[in-house]
Amino acid sequence: MKDTRKGPWVTILLTALLVAGSPLLMGQDLTSREEAMKAFAQLLKISPDPPDVKVNVRRIEERDGLRIEDISWTSLDGEEPLAYVLRPAFAPDRLPAIICLHGSSGSRDSMVTEKFGRGKWIRYGKETPHERLLGWARELARQGYLILALTQRGLDRRTPDTNDQSKEMLLRGRTLMGAIVFEIRQALTYLQERPDVDPGQIGVTGMSFGGITTFYSWLVDDRIAAAASICGGVGSLEEFVATGSRSYHGIYWWIPGMLTQGDQGAFAAAMAPRPLMLWAPLDDIGMPKEGVDRFLKEVQPAYSEAGGLESLRVLRPPGKHQFTLEAFKAMKEFFDEYLLK
Repeated sequence: MKDTRKGPWVTILLTALLVAGSPLLMGQDLTSREEAMKAFAQLLKISPDPPDVKVNVRRIEERDGLRIEDISWTSLDGEEPLAYVLRPAFAPDRLPAIICLHGSSGSRDSMVTEKFGRGKWIRYGKETPHERLLGWARELARQGYLILALTQRGLDRRTPDTNDQSKEMLLRGRTLMGAIVFEIRQALTYLQERPDVDPGQIGVTGMSFGGITTFYSWLVDDRIAAAASICGGVGSLEEFVATGSRSYHGIYWWIPGMLTQGDQGAFAAAMAPRPLMLWAPLDDIGMPKEGVDRFLKEVQPAYSEAGGLESLRVLRPPGKHQFTLEAFKAMKEFFDEYLLK
């Protein structure tokens, strides 16, 4: 989620974005799930209603025991999201589905490589490879899920980048996070319409950039049956502003006016007892452990009161900002429990 193209003015700007209030938002009730979802949609500058979508299937092939579809659709501003849909080639029944979202240096292609595991990947526009977890969305398809692997807006070949898009959208009274979440919600609409998907058993997961877009999509759309955020910068915005490395997250991460309504924990508490998993390594620079402590103090009581404490799964291993095989295993076990019903 790191964006290094920033000057010293950004610290002042980002703090102002978080605390800039709006008369339309002040006083929203976050104890009601419905009202919290509406309030968050308003912060993102998108409609709370599920968006429509018309998908173009560009190519279909069968390989590695999987049916693979190359799809696209039209989204906001004439953008064309690109995704792969993978499913077992011979599955007789409707399948649970998972939307898979990559980090800032990945793409739909890095998530569906035939190799599954740690490996070298060259980010679009770069020459030097870096190490990341490859093929993890494809591995979920091999294990019985229908997968939609989406290249997120502003990343990989989807230029301009997130920093430039965020600046223009703020001028126009919109947010890039809202546009990104809108596309994920379009993917949800499409999956619910597919005859080979169980419409009530759709999950979302992602790493880093994909982790925060997973969490924020879950906050605004109750069609998501379970969400697993891996190193997604989830915890406490108040804590991050006070003690975190403000230059770490790009401008898209900072939602204007959010703290006038509530911290991440306040919104998550209103979702109880909907299944949520966080993979939160103790030394992840993007989500300091003090912020996760604060998140849990607010969210755990709400899940306990709702009788669903077991559906809040916050795993805090030693380590830094990295998608590990251990994180994949935990995410897979989480979805097996809440989507394979």
